[in-house]
Amino acid sequence: MKAKIDFVELKVQIAILALALMPMGVSAQTAGTMIHGVVQDDIEPLMACNVVEIDNTNRIVAAGVTDMNGNFSFRIVDPKHKLKISYVGYETQIIPIKGTSYKITLKSNTQLQEVVVKTTKIVQTSGLAIPERELSVAHQMIDAKEFEGLALTSVDEALQGRIAGLDIVANSGNLGAGTSMRLRGVSSINGSSEPLIVVDGNIFESDYNSNFDYANATEDQFAELLNVNPDDIASISVLKDAAGTAIYGSQGANGVIEIKTKRGARGKTKVQYSYRAMATFQPKGINLLNGDQYTMLMKEAYYNPTLSDASANIREFNYDTSWNEYEMYNNNTDWRKAIRQTGVQQQHYVSLSGGGEKANFRIAGGYDHQTGTVIEQKLDRFTTRVALDYFVSDRIKIVTNFNLTYTDNKKNYKDNSIVKDDLLGIAYVKMPNLSIYEQDAQGHDLPDYYHMLNTASAELLRDQYTYVNPVALAKQAKNEESTYQIQPEFQLHYNLLGTSADQTQLKYEGKILFNIFNKYNDTFYPSSLVTNGWSDTGNNKTTSDAHKSTAVTTTHRLTFQPHFNNEDHSFMAMAQFQLTDGSSKSTGSSVWGLPSGGIQSPIADGIVSNLTTSSGQWRSVYLTFSAHYAYKGRYIADFSVRRDGSTKFGDDSRWGNFPALSFRWNVSDEPFMERIKWLDMLSIRPGWGKVGSQPGGEYLYFSKYTNGTAYNGNGSVYPSNIRLSGLKWEEKETWNIGFDLGFLDNRLTADFNIYTQHTSDLLMLNRKIPTSSGFTALTYQNVGDMVNNGWEFNINGQDIIKAGKFRANFNVSFANNKNEITKMDETVLASLNSDFSKDNGSYLTRVQLHNAFGSIYGFRYKGVYQYSKYSDVEVPGVSGPNAPVARDAEGNVVVDKSGYTTPMVFCYDSNDKSYIYEFKGGDAIYEDINHDGNINELDIVYLGSSLPKVTGGWGFKLTYGRWSWNNQFNFRVGNKIVNRARMLAENMYSNNNQSTAVNWRWRVEGDNAEVPRALYRAGYNWLGSDRFVENGSFLRLNYTQISYSLDPKLIKNWGLSQLSFYVNANNLFCLTGYSGADPEVGYGGYGVTYDTAKTPRSRSVTFGLTVQF
Repeated sequence: MKAKIDFVELKVQIAILALALMPMGVSAQTAGTMIHGVVQDDIEPLMACNVVEIDNTNRIVAAGVTDMNGNFSFRIVDPKHKLKISYVGYETQIIPIKGTSYKITLKSNTQLQEVVVKTTKIVQTSGLAIPERELSVAHQMIDAKEFEGLALTSVDEALQGRIAGLDIVANSGNLGAGTSMRLRGVSSINGSSEPLIVVDGNIFESDYNSNFDYANATEDQFAELLNVNPDDIASISVLKDAAGTAIYGSQGANGVIEIKTKRGARGKTKVQYSYRAMATFQPKGINLLNGDQYTMLMKEAYYNPTLSDASANIREFNYDTSWNEYEMYNNNTDWRKAIRQTGVQQQHYVSLSGGGEKANFRIAGGYDHQTGTVIEQKLDRFTTRVALDYFVSDRIKIVTNFNLTYTDNKKNYKDNSIVKDDLLGIAYVKMPNLSIYEQDAQGHDLPDYYHMLNTASAELLRDQYTYVNPVALAKQAKNEESTYQIQPEFQLHYNLLGTSADQTQLKYEGKILFNIFNKYNDTFYPSSLVTNGWSDTGNNKTTSDAHKSTAVTTTHRLTFQPHFNNEDHSFMAMAQFQLTDGSSKSTGSSVWGLPSGGIQSPIADGIVSNLTTSSGQWRSVYLTFSAHYAYKGRYIADFSVRRDGSTKFGDDSRWGNFPALSFRWNVSDEPFMERIKWLDMLSIRPGWGKVGSQPGGEYLYFSKYTNGTAYNGNGSVYPSNIRLSGLKWEEKETWNIGFDLGFLDNRLTADFNIYTQHTSDLLMLNRKIPTSSGFTALTYQNVGDMVNNGWEFNINGQDIIKAGKFRANFNVSFANNKNEITKMDETVLASLNSDFSKDNGSYLTRVQLHNAFGSIYGFRYKGVYQYSKYSDVEVPGVSGPNAPVARDAEGNVVVDKSGYTTPMVFCYDSNDKSYIYEFKGGDAIYEDINHDGNINELDIVYLGSSLPKVTGGWGFKLTYGRWSWNNQFNFRVGNKIVNRARMLAENMYSNNNQSTAVNWRWRVEGDNAEVPRALYRAGYNWLGSDRFVENGSFLRLNYTQISYSLDPKLIKNWGLSQLSFYVNANNLFCLTGYSGADPEVGYGGYGVTYDTAKTPRSRSVTFGLTVQF
């Protein structure tokens, strides 16, 4: 018994001794044990230091953060795990879990030995992360830092002139109008030629513009890039050839603009705020007549056709003081000045970003408030973008993104049934002797706006009566458009195999994206603008339209990258499945005759004039595979194929296959090039690919029916379309060969591309057919083939000049594109080509095989006939050789058998020996091509093309210390524009106001004038001719910016890490021979490009600052 007790005591003593010999703080560990400690450096404790528990896969399972005294504490999950301690600016430590109390000292990593680091720039393309030196496709990339400080509503404003082959045209100067973009020319008849916008790998999905006629558009299309705040953008990459865009299949047929937004990074939380204030103003445009000049012109225009005082009874021209409306027609009103103003824009932007061991984050919000250069235009935009990257372990990452854009655009009222032109269009034609306001007997303005009464002279009821007072229209009518776009996104990244470059890697990426887009448009036209009585359907007319769409896109991607022991080989491959399912619904209502007094709701008691509802549904499946192989980084091959399935086609054409193959040979890496030290890069990039396009409408292969009128009390239905079961994909095949060059340690780089694009089975919207079919048009039809050939050149200089604190950078880009129709059915050509209409102001639309789109055909204008009567020798004021007589090819006057001269006539008919008009002195001279004395369709010739021959831009940036001066120009050469605004302002044919150029018109026999005589509704002085066809070439200073950034050492005591100031001017000048307000007029359809005096792109001056904490 005693021996047993002694043995127990011995065990206790041994245990006590063992405990006494253990180091301080070490004890048995179990799950849930609380540990604590302090983290410090060599000087003081470290606050907000991350202390985390990681398992054997580096997955974080528990965590703590140190307080202001460096202390931390938390419960561990497993004592077999390790602790990982990290802090910005210090070396990370990993230690085993031994004990419950720790004292940890971190070492600074800012004092390191000098090392040489060789980095490889990676570019995400074809779904793969490829080294930039191994890219085999035609692309161009821009860092958004180049645009820092510029006052941009959307980033396309800054891309003008920066991307070779990308031509960007402002739709108008109205707020929110956006731009039209053409990459490598025109690629569609009347569908969209806009490149695909991809933001962080996501595509905006909506059917809002599904059947938008881009070629004949008279309205501003939805500006998609307004949904991306330029301050959120990190970089922009443009994919040009089919080898690069084939992974987007039918979505990327017109090229792709990939936008990568900013994300958070590990480190101290940064708060950045930027503010910009901008003043905008319009270019002046054509000079117009004042009221006195206008009335004198109108009296002459009415007199000339019949040599009678036809205007004597038009009181509005004659300043009759006895007339009770006299004061309202005794003015010199500048209508354009009345509706223009200096616009103001304010932009606020704030962002918070940072990250730690487990997560990176970035939260940003922007608010823009703009007033337009036209009165009563206002645009408010709010954008927010949230990005969160959560690192579960070194294998698993969860990404969440949330984007919201809200716009509220108060536009000027426009309704084709009431107001057909915008305010500027009305201001161009409104008679200038008319008053804006009602006036008393002394000519003083009264509070109410003046509107021409329906008792006005009959001739004025033809046109001037229909032009609403533009100031009253802006102030009293309503046109408000609001949009919401919400894009929540969730991603899962899982490294199934390998976590580093020296291991074989297999990665999975799954994501789901929601595209929610709502658009609302409400208008109101008050009775105060109507002078035609209460029966007019414009009285208190209100409309309300709503469009809502939701699309869900799910993507699953596997990326495989094996590790080779022989590092000469590199291979990676990607397979992706993507499904998009979307639906939409639209409603619209229109009511007139609402009670006055502020009631504007369409559900109020009024007369319903229109009620519509519609719905849409679409589904697409995309299967993608791409592979990249490189040997020694010198010989590269890329292959991709995409298979698209769409509900827009019938069973026989439901799927489209789009392959691509490209190569690259880095010649400069060859051993035989080692002696050429000044050449850093010389590569050759041949590529081939095929992409396709889909029609806009859905389920076109179904027969659709709609309700008809009742018959004998029974309802009826009738077919509303012809089913298109044979419709095929529009396909574009591209061959591209490119060259890359680099000099002076790649401080000077260049690339050159030559391409040919063959588009087959062109899709045409609303293809006209004989009405005997019971329909006027097919919704879509494949109608022909087209070829685009061209070249692009781009050169960039980075720190091309370095001298002390001085640096100089530059960029230059040129591009040429030639378009040709190679195949088209004769019946389609006939439907596109109009006959000679014999009307003033019209040009022939001719789409011909082996010709380009946008060709302009018309007469050649040769001046003004000086006399009505011919004589060999001029008799001043009576007759002369410059008279309307026929001449032969040698210029000799043609006489008949009796010796009388043959007069020049318009549209002589040999059957009944009649003609429409005989030219007189003061009339326009048109070249008689066939010298038959008859101006008709046989005298129409080719006058030029609406398509530019060369587009591009150039810019430079000079930096000295913390000062910088940044400039960018863009240009266009060789295109022709029909200046219809000038045509209507010089025709002297109607009651519309005219340009001051008509002051140099022909007035009496013998006048040597530049402009024909005034003829009210008579004559043919403004036939479609080269008189109004102008050269649209220009060189524009897109922007110039001066910026200064304060020294961080100076502002550190203020708690700031950055304080920068910017002053910039946009569109400061435009060098051109074009007479209109702005030569940057959109093109791209099969027809002629017209300048119709839309609100021009504004000029602006901006002050801005950026503060970072």
